[in-house]
Amino acid sequence: MALVAVWYAPNTPTLVGDLGVDHPATRAALRALGAAVAEQVEVVAVVSPHFVTGGALGLVAGTPLKQLFDFWGFPPEFYQRRYPAPGAPGAAARLLALAAAAGVRLEAVDWGLDHGAWAPLWHLFPAADVPVLPLSIAPDQGAEAHEALGRLLRQLAGEMNLAVLATGSLIHRLDLWNTPGARLPERARAYLDGVLAAWEAGSWERMWALPATWRAAADPEGRELPLRVLAGVVPRFHAEVLAREMEFEAVSLTTVRFEPASAA
Repeated sequence: MALVAVWYAPNTPTLVGDLGVDHPATRAALRALGAAVAEQVEVVAVVSPHFVTGGALGLVAGTPLKQLFDFWGFPPEFYQRRYPAPGAPGAAARLLALAAAAGVRLEAVDWGLDHGAWAPLWHLFPAADVPVLPLSIAPDQGAEAHEALGRLLRQLAGEMNLAVLATGSLIHRLDLWNTPGARLPERARAYLDGVLAAWEAGSWERMWALPATWRAAADPEGRELPLRVLAGVVPRFHAEVLAREMEFEAVSLTTVRFEPASAA
């Protein structure tokens, strides 16, 4: 039983349909990542910034998972995509038990598989045959609670072959999309570059210490909380950036593999 994979990936709906942009590097990276572990992984836990709970952190404990089309105004083909992945009730029950023992507020809630999860999974595991454990972010709980959830996932990986995926965009300025004359602030680009430099150095702390003005200009999806979960899963790490793209000069697509690093 092991932590099979830890990833950060984009979740834009344009990964699964044609909106006039193409992301060949991202698609290729996701397919390669999934293919490399498809024979090993028993469950993939997915932290989506589109799954937001108030108060406690949340998970979806049932199966089958209800596919959610939580985006609007796209061409019909986007709403015809089907990703019938099974849930992971056994993993959910164990994670709830671990959370209760550790004093982490985690509850089973009524949700499903939103596009923040299924859009990247569409390429990672195209057969939709890997059980998925959807996990929320809970902004009211703060950063430490999300890191605690990550530590619980690391513990769960001692009981099953687990992959952990956090999704989102480091730059998520949808307000600039289709806005005539709008330009992405240089501070947003500085934030993206700063995060990638921090990951190259294997340092979450360096990422958290980036200037608040850069973070505000980039408006990272989920307020960095999905990445706080990854920080709990792999506090020490080596990172490999496999794809780096942009869409509409407003949203970054960054696909990263994290490998645990042993303590010095």
